[in-house]
Amino acid sequence: MPAAIDVIPDSDSDVAEIVDVLDSDDEDDVAEVNPSGAPPLSFHGYRRGRELGQGGSSQVFVCSKVGCQVGFAAKAVNLRRLRMSPDVERELKKLSREVDIWKKLPVHPNVVQLVDSFQEGSWFLMVLELVGGGDLFTVLTSRSPSRFLDREAAYVGTQLVQGLAFLHSQGVIHRDLKLENVLVASQRRAYTNGPMLYNVKITDFGLSRVLDPSASDALSTVGTQPYCAPEVLGEGSHSFSADVWCLGVLLFVLIAGHFPYNIVPTEQLDLDRIVLNSAATQAAKAVLLGLLQIQPQMRSSLPDLIIHQWFQEEEDLEAQPLKRHRKQELSDVGSAPANLVENQAPQTIEEVETSQQSPCDSPFPGSPFPCESPLPCPSPLPTASPLPAASPLDMEGIASPGVWTPFAVEASVKLSEVQSPADLQPDYMQVHIIIQDRYAGFILGKSGTRIQKTAFKSGCKVWMTSRDGDQDRRVIVIGGYKQCKLAQQMIHEQLATAMHMDWQDAEADTVLLVRADAAGMVTGKQGFVLNQIRKQSGANVQLLRDEVQGTRPCIISGTLHSILKAQKHIFELVRAVPVAIRPATPNLRPSQHPFAG
Repeated sequence: MPAAIDVIPDSDSDVAEIVDVLDSDDEDDVAEVNPSGAPPLSFHGYRRGRELGQGGSSQVFVCSKVGCQVGFAAKAVNLRRLRMSPDVERELKKLSREVDIWKKLPVHPNVVQLVDSFQEGSWFLMVLELVGGGDLFTVLTSRSPSRFLDREAAYVGTQLVQGLAFLHSQGVIHRDLKLENVLVASQRRAYTNGPMLYNVKITDFGLSRVLDPSASDALSTVGTQPYCAPEVLGEGSHSFSADVWCLGVLLFVLIAGHFPYNIVPTEQLDLDRIVLNSAATQAAKAVLLGLLQIQPQMRSSLPDLIIHQWFQEEEDLEAQPLKRHRKQELSDVGSAPANLVENQAPQTIEEVETSQQSPCDSPFPGSPFPCESPLPCPSPLPTASPLPAASPLDMEGIASPGVWTPFAVEASVKLSEVQSPADLQPDYMQVHIIIQDRYAGFILGKSGTRIQKTAFKSGCKVWMTSRDGDQDRRVIVIGGYKQCKLAQQMIHEQLATAMHMDWQDAEADTVLLVRADAAGMVTGKQGFVLNQIRKQSGANVQLLRDEVQGTRPCIISGTLHSILKAQKHIFELVRAVPVAIRPATPNLRPSQHPFAG
């Protein structure tokens, strides 16, 4: 059965560039580069696709399989390089344990499942479902302000409780539950302009362990600061309740937009004060107080949590004012500035037998970065913090100047006549080409004959939006990739002629509508994939925050050559992601059987 995994690398320093899109006799083909020492191009019926990144001994790429309409993510571990590691025995043990846990887990809607695994030469490959929504860290820091509405956090929390309860029933302690290790499989609004409901899955079992009920508790110091439970940081024994603490920190961050502390308070009263002084609702505070208990035995149990009022609440959402959601008439969508600086996320603590920390060579154990997260770690205590004090976001979750955010909004462009992906074929593109009003007549032709000819020759649906005051017009093109490419070539040539320019020099602005449930693949962790698309294509590419008819507008500007390269890269990433099936009616509770295996 398919599964999910975060396929975005964690650090620019560890990451190879995405495979370039090269022109050949057939410009639609991607030049396959398989240098010596690279993972195999084909393995056990799978075909390697675009590389998404690599770090240490591992590489991640998209792969396909004959007869499957959707793509997969593949993690390839270089065993030859792994055996050269100074901690080779520990690294091989971690890899073996990770694979064993994935293999033993039955299918669960909120937990990653392994599709396939095998050794091919000097490579060990794990094939998993390709999930396009990105991780919760990127989703949270994309919002303004960077926090969830109460119902949004509760909806995610319900699924995480279900996922953890399932893992614990299988004897598995995750030991690294954090925003970066929760993937968004799909998203939808409860109603027009209502809360955004994210369907999520827990991923990454690199630090997990199977705990036999008859055996002693785990002893290793593992996890990510500042999510780690006090007993883990104290290098004492820990059990399933350590995951419950991580859940509490994660939910606090979702609701408040920042971490609850720099250093874990030593007194429960101090921790309670932090929760009670937060902006959470009373029901949410009650949940957080039960989760964030310094003594493990005092923490809420997962079965008790799932029946708590905060998770069970089924009030009429339409009666609740949603102050942070702006009503959009014609899809008023903001564009992002080009000078974006990357953030970093919390530091992962590697599993060690001593206090010495070893470097992580996995491209996705979350984010093994220094704790310079855009989520502040305010501490009400006068004690010094062991973590860096850098805090790019203020207490309201607003980004400071110069801080990288995936979708910082400055300008705006109005979009209308956007077609919902549900009304189109899965492999169709939808492109809006911006046309200055003074050139619109040339593109249309007399009585619209020229644009009709463009549609006929390309095989696309092609039309131009009506004049709307002093707004630029847009030519809307819908069809398969090759059809849309031909239509854009024709329109670009017509536009260059009208501007009295060489078509190779003429620049244009286009808007590619990206399926919302696949937008995370285009952005990548901390914007890595998006930046690589810019670099490889030479185009200016901005994926915007606001959703329009189930799509995310992606503004692509540049020459025709650069625009088409960027579009092809995005199209192939989006096409590989399974289309999310949206329920006919909103349902706040993801499952009626939260503990089902």
